[in-house]
Amino acid sequence: MAQSEDPTQLELGLAILDTLDPNDELTREELDVVAWRFNQLVDHGYAVEDAMEIARAKGVDLELARTLTTELGCPPGLAARILL
Repeated sequence: MAQSEDPTQLELGLAILDTLDPNDELTREELDVVAWRFNQLVDHGYAVEDAMEIARAKGVDLELARTLTTELGCPPGLAARILL
């Protein structure tokens, strides 16, 4: 992970739960997708708060989020502002 603080699995799980809108009725598959997107973003250096917001934003291209930080060297905080 690119971040200096390495969240534990419990912290990641709680963050994923915080990401979800209680008014949304999501299927198990949709929940899995949000969790996967969140993990991908954290793995690419995004802060937990930014990863939560981007993971639930259906209009944000995950590949672009990864490309900004990995290939283009954009700091994750700036990349989050660009994406959102």
